[in-house]
Amino acid sequence: MADIDQIRLSNGTTYTIKDATSRTDSATAKTQEEFDRQLACGVYPGRALTSIPEIAAEISSAGNVYAFLHNRARAANFANIRIGDYFDVPVTGYGTVRYRIGGVDTYYQCGDTAMGHHFLCVPLAPVTMPASSEYTTNGSYIIWNTTADNNGTAEESSPYLASNLHAWEINEFLPALPSALQGYLLERRDLVEVRYSASAKLTASTGWKWASLGKVWSLSEMEVYGCNVWGTPGHSQGLGDKLPIFQQTKDRIKGGRVDWWLRVVSGSSASDVCGVSYSGGAGSNSAAYARVRALPCFLLG
Repeated sequence: MADIDQIRLSNGTTYTIKDATSRTDSATAKTQEEFDRQLACGVYPGRALTSIPEIAAEISSAGNVYAFLHNRARAANFANIRIGDYFDVPVTGYGTVRYRIGGVDTYYQCGDTAMGHHFLCVPLAPVTMPASSEYTTNGSYIIWNTTADNNGTAEESSPYLASNLHAWEINEFLPALPSALQGYLLERRDLVEVRYSASAKLTASTGWKWASLGKVWSLSEMEVYGCNVWGTPGHSQGLGDKLPIFQQTKDRIKGGRVDWWLRVVSGSSASDVCGVSYSGGAGSNSAAYARVRALPCFLLG
């Protein structure tokens, strides 16, 4: 494309020949093509939302990135935001946790109560527990349950909702998030597996029920792997699909090689819980195993 703005004829008439719109559109298309290539190859690094020129002014006007995402979700406007783009969250006692956009409207209109528009936000890396936490074990990890028991209880038949992991998510991690963010988090309802008998410990789940996961929760096998692996077939997953943020095996350990918990329990054991191995594979550990971390997710809308 010629780098000439105008041309002047011998009679003195001047014509503008530079098509600024075409130049801008061409540059935008070239940039988009590169982003698409990176996404297709699984090498897209993500962008800090605050660094994206197309939305920087909008974030500033909203006051913070949380309000910006809330406004965008309410308007169902997802322009210029890609899976893998991120924002940093200062969490009291935990330092800064980088949250990525892991899905957009993933559960829109789903559930026993219809879900509104939202961004699904997933930490880049499992959370390192601080020594000050009452839930921490072995220095910087968290046990899924206080004993090697993956069953529910008489009061709460869902193993996950009765777990030490979920107690930490709701009682410690959620309150540690910035208040400006907490106000925009959506309660998530889902089908949770049921596993409890007063007469014996069960090695497989026997049903499911609709229940609230709260505003901070752990992922399922289906959301990470796209299928049931170690959980109980037919009961460990009733709602959900593989998230866009986990397209390749390496995506499971993008934030570092460390085991992390899922909310699904083993379908062949009364003690084991499903998780993601430090190697990226689908694994399971005793509920009381003390070298696993958590990946607390939330919906912002």
